[in-house]
Amino acid sequence: MKTRRIAGLLKGFIEDQDGVTSIEYALLGALIFGAIVGSVALLGDSVEALYGDVATKVSDAVS
Repeated sequence: MKTRRIAGLLKGFIEDQDGVTSIEYALLGALIFGAIVGSVALLGDSVEALYGDVATKVSDAVS
């Protein structure tokens, strides 16, 4: 009797797909995070120079 119950619990655990789905979501989140970090690393200096340029032009226009 206990053997059947244990076998049923193990079968349910093996067939459960919830863990697989959460791992897929975690991998997808990590991929998106990596893309964001990579784009910020590549474009960071360009964006900083652009904002500096805009700030200078706005200061000159206000003065």
